[in-house]
Amino acid sequence: MAENKIIYLDNAANTLVDPEILNTYNKVIQTYIANPSSIHFEGQKASHLLDMARQQILDCFRLTNHEVIFTSGATEANNLAIKGVAFQYANRGRHLITSVAEHPSVLEVFRQLETKFAFKVTYLSINSNGGINIEELKKSITSETILVSLIAVNNETGAINPIGEVAALLAKYPKILFHVDAVQAVGKVNLNYAKLDLITVAGHKINALNGCGLLLKGKKFELLPLLAGGGQEGGFRSGSNDVAMDVSLSKAVRLALANIQSKIAHVKPLNQQIRDYLLANSDLYEINSPIDASPFIINFSLKNRKASVVVEALSNRGIMISSTSACHARNETISYVVEAMGKPEQIYSNTLRASLDTNNTTSDISAFLSNLDEVVKGIKR
Repeated sequence: MAENKIIYLDNAANTLVDPEILNTYNKVIQTYIANPSSIHFEGQKASHLLDMARQQILDCFRLTNHEVIFTSGATEANNLAIKGVAFQYANRGRHLITSVAEHPSVLEVFRQLETKFAFKVTYLSINSNGGINIEELKKSITSETILVSLIAVNNETGAINPIGEVAALLAKYPKILFHVDAVQAVGKVNLNYAKLDLITVAGHKINALNGCGLLLKGKKFELLPLLAGGGQEGGFRSGSNDVAMDVSLSKAVRLALANIQSKIAHVKPLNQQIRDYLLANSDLYEINSPIDASPFIINFSLKNRKASVVVEALSNRGIMISSTSACHARNETISYVVEAMGKPEQIYSNTLRASLDTNNTTSDISAFLSNLDEVVKGIKR
């Protein structure tokens, strides 16, 4: 490996900013100087550009009955979707459904609604492949259910939930809204977004800048806003818009969805390269990601070594992988997702995740695997 060469395999935590997206941001921030809420010419010019960005996003997702709410990221979007529905429609019912394998920005919201606001939450189990069971979901629905919230692609394992089947089921229950955390799905797997009521998107997972996100919301229902103020974002999210950030995010969405097939074609062989090595060394590793997972993520465990030691050793060699979600506490290697899949303690306590993007190459993966092999085999048991 060339000296000072960084091999970055933590794209599920943060992607590299696309120069084209950064260029859009820089152009807009220098050209559109006014607050889009201002009624003067420069303000209305910025407002018009923002409207064009919204429409481009809707067109890219092929949505005609949704609206765009710009947020500071996926955590805010998830909070707005879940709490917004819960508080707006508590008079209809106080039962909510999610799964045990959601991102912390979803799970912690539901736990707060349970403990602080007396909502009842059903946490669906996951199977050995990391996905929910439709029959369990069916049995969990009651006359009090107002929301189902599920992750489309698991951020730790890449397992893909049956979102289309869930949407078809919930279409029979007009009172129930369906929220999907699509953070790891946009530009990576094919989804019919039109069937979903609420969709969360994160900019920094699709090569945009940090600090921007989206909540795509169906027009047929309301949300109780979390932020009160000037009434921006249709009244759902007050606060002055960062026009350059929002417009650059629309560019990121367009590029992510337009290039999805070529991106999949790029990372699939890289994923397989890692799988082949892990399978050839099955005495040392166990693969946790199912074979039909997103090709952008591969999660595996060390059978008789400590994951934290390996992550640190690889980092010292310029290779960046992760143990669990970057939203967990630092140095945490225990995966509640892998545990929920029914794996033993040694496996769920020592998980590693390599997550890919189009900036990764075959030579990157070869160097990663060579170093991984040296590190793992060099650690005394």
